Amino acid sequence: YSNAVKQLNLQVVASPKVSLEKFVPYTELEYKVVAELMPKVKLADYTKIRMKRPPIKIDPAEVDLAIKDLRRRDSTRLVSEQAAKTGDEVNFDFEGTKDGEVVPGASAKSQTLQLGSGQFIPGFEEEIIGLRTGDEKTFDIRFPESYHEKTLADKVVTFKIKINSVTDLVLPEIDSDFLTKVGPFKTEAELRASIEGRLTGEKAESASRTYEQEVLNKLLKDSNFKTPEALVKQQLERMRSELEQNLASSGLDVPKYLDLTGKTAEEMDKEMRPEAERRVGLAMVLTEVAAAEKLSVSPSELDAEIARLKLAYPDPQTQTELDNPNTREEVYNHLMASKVIAKLLSYAEEA
Repeated sequence: YSNAVKQLNLQVVASPKVSLEKFVPYTELEYKVVAELMPKVKLADYTKIRMKRPPIKIDPAEVDLAIKDLRRRDSTRLVSEQAAKTGDEVNFDFEGTKDGEVVPGASAKSQTLQLGSGQFIPGFEEEIIGLRTGDEKTFDIRFPESYHEKTLADKVVTFKIKINSVTDLVLPEIDSDFLTKVGPFKTEAELRASIEGRLTGEKAESASRTYEQEVLNKLLKDSNFKTPEALVKQQLERMRSELEQNLASSGLDVPKYLDLTGKTAEEMDKEMRPEAERRVGLAMVLTEVAAAEKLSVSPSELDAEIARLKLAYPDPQTQTELDNPNTREEVYNHLMASKVIAKLLSYAEEA
């Protein structure tokens, strides 16, 4: 079978189904193999995709906010008996429950929060404003639909809080002492320039990722292909594994997740399926672009990347894993994808 696949240059996407047709012991063996093949991809003319990168702009208010954060870190903390107000630092205990049961990841002791920082979900900080040390309060909060923890997204959770302390923050002046503490700056202008440079770099990196996705989405939309069901199922398995790992970090598992979200396993798979199909489709079109552009990753390039990763991750377990053939293949695929994407972006950015 393997020889036939190589001889016919077939792109098989899953393990074949083998059926025995005829068998005479020691004399004759006849069998039939049915294998799903990679469908043809009608690739869009990626060389004509054109997109402009969005300009990177830093609002002076963003720099002001960053400087204010630096001042808060170096502020003088005075215990306050007054009602908590925006800008105060509050230490409190809280417990989140839903239908009478404690919600994992929604409770903590001695949590410190700067009111007005926006670190908690919308509406939470407003419930604390006006409370004093020793006060207790119970209130409901609906988590945003886009909340990163899917078990809590768009869910109403009842919180019970107790204020342990309220601290008034006295911010330092932006003088020579302050500038020396936060960095080698002689003037406020130097500090602002440094912060603006950092913010520009962060925004540029984020914008670059967004731009890359827009180019890839355009290529996917304009190309014509059918994703093989076997590969979609494989990708769904990977996504379930990713979900299990993410849930484990929050002390949850898939059954508990399904219980909290009120979904069935079938509904969860249905929700994940579009992303699974997208990942498979993206791999298909990138493979076609690589072939059209005659791109490849040489053994020396792969070895160099493995060596770089070994330097970055010196622990024995990772070192052993990096020598695993499957890991080497993953690194190879990553390098190839990076080359293909770089080529696509070079066309998209042409004047």
